[in-house]
Amino acid sequence: MKSAVKAALALMTAIGTHPLYAQESESLAPGDDRSNKIEIGRTTPEMKEILQRSRPEGHREIPAPSFAVHTANNNFIMTIGGTISPVFGYDIGNNLYKQPGAGISFVTSAIPVPAASGHKGDFFINPINGAVDLQVVGLANTPNEITGYVKIGTDGISTSLVLQRAYISYRRFTAGMKLTLFQDAYACQPPTIDPEGPSGCVSNVAYEIGYTSKSYSGFRFAAALDMPTFYSSNGYYRGKDFPEFDGKQVADYGDAEQMIPDIPAWVEYSFSQWNRIRLSGILRNFAYRDLVAGKTRHMAGWGVMLSGNFQPVKPLIFYYQFAYGKGIGNYLQDIAGKPLSFVPDDARPGRMSASPMAGLNFGVSYNPTSKLQFNAMFSQSRIWDVRDYCNALDESQNYRYALYGAVNCFYNITPWLQWGIEYLWGHRETWNIGGAHDSRIQTQIAFNF
Repeated sequence: MKSAVKAALALMTAIGTHPLYAQESESLAPGDDRSNKIEIGRTTPEMKEILQRSRPEGHREIPAPSFAVHTANNNFIMTIGGTISPVFGYDIGNNLYKQPGAGISFVTSAIPVPAASGHKGDFFINPINGAVDLQVVGLANTPNEITGYVKIGTDGISTSLVLQRAYISYRRFTAGMKLTLFQDAYACQPPTIDPEGPSGCVSNVAYEIGYTSKSYSGFRFAAALDMPTFYSSNGYYRGKDFPEFDGKQVADYGDAEQMIPDIPAWVEYSFSQWNRIRLSGILRNFAYRDLVAGKTRHMAGWGVMLSGNFQPVKPLIFYYQFAYGKGIGNYLQDIAGKPLSFVPDDARPGRMSASPMAGLNFGVSYNPTSKLQFNAMFSQSRIWDVRDYCNALDESQNYRYALYGAVNCFYNITPWLQWGIEYLWGHRETWNIGGAHDSRIQTQIAFNF
């Protein structure tokens, strides 16, 4: 990863310095197209519009950078941008910050149940919340416009850099490592300091090939193929209908190849940028071995989602998302990673069933000035029909539902520097050992370049 970063910086330096020398030269050949000269300068509104067409969507992504290497006619644009946002705060009621996989991410599914005596609070300073991206656009504003985008960063837990995005876009097709098309990033939530966001948000980074149409009088549509990821139980029967199979492995998904991709799609109508409604869906195929019958079986998973925004007056924006499905755990923020999306069928030993689950989010933003923003949001994620399987798991995997609430304020000190303060509250409920909550007060300084 370090060598890749060094190579990217070397490439930028090579491209940036050589054309500058050419600009200063007195011996430009007759007929040279000066509009293709390379320049370095601040990104203009036109350049930001070009860049934004193929940048990742959502409030948690890096804004379009302030400087670029580009041709005079903007036919070629290359930017390196990033964000550095140290956070410090307090946990009150639990010590979620120190739980595996949490850190500065307020992961409600990781709230310890019950809260351990002597560990019902914590203080933290975290300076390792940041990311850097590289974007290159060629043949801009032509039918053959092509973009390459790469993002690396930390996860707020370790100092190691990890690849977070890597994709290309061409003629409305996008392929690579990116946010799944099933996700509606601008409907899920208003901005938060918390990198995790609402528990019920549909959010996942997938290996994907997708197509998004242009707007037809406000209507757009999109479809994609995703590399499938499944979080299934280990196939041990925990039902009550067939006592002779109790505690025995009756199915195994690890012994079957997944040959069919996930298929997300959506259709959307927009009245304006912040007045829109989207209907999304996803189809999945889950292959597994029926150890009772000795054969490979397939079953369907599916999900539907209604999402969008509503702006009754200019300073006020509402966000909404409701998702429901069976076997879509890896697409729901809080349930991803729990081995509960598919569990053995109680009534048919050897067969699996897809667990029903849902995610609900509501949010609102109020922008009294261009520098000041207030946000509030509430979210819930829930799973059904997995009691017997959760009771056999470790406490950390026992999950029934979670609640998430947040209020915050952001102030733009300069175009590059932002200050924010936030209060978070979360509750996790299990099937047989009760529930617990945590609160967090935190503040952040974010530098974007």
